[in-house]
Amino acid sequence: MKKKILTDKEKEFKKLKRFVQKRAPGARTIIESDGTYSLIDTQGEYVINNSLMLPSAPTIRKAWEYAKYSLWYSNMIQKSNAAFCEEKIYKKLIKESGGE
Repeated sequence: MKKKILTDKEKEFKKLKRFVQKRAPGARTIIESDGTYSLIDTQGEYVINNSLMLPSAPTIRKAWEYAKYSLWYSNMIQKSNAAFCEEKIYKKLIKESGGE
């Protein structure tokens, strides 16, 4: 049996899919009614966060790239919100002012 040698583009796409599927297990490509592509997970939810307002993906590869960016940005926003939540800031202010 011959082992298939992947091109650089194929390797990149495989890495991209692995990144997305690790964060959205069962992610797969669907074709929308307007001919663009999107990704959904096993529950049928869109992988791409609509609040980021990414354009419609004209190709399958672009859909996976947009999903990667969406997941990455959503994670960064979530981390930032956790770091700056009111409760943490309040506790820090109390500690700095000599209380508790």
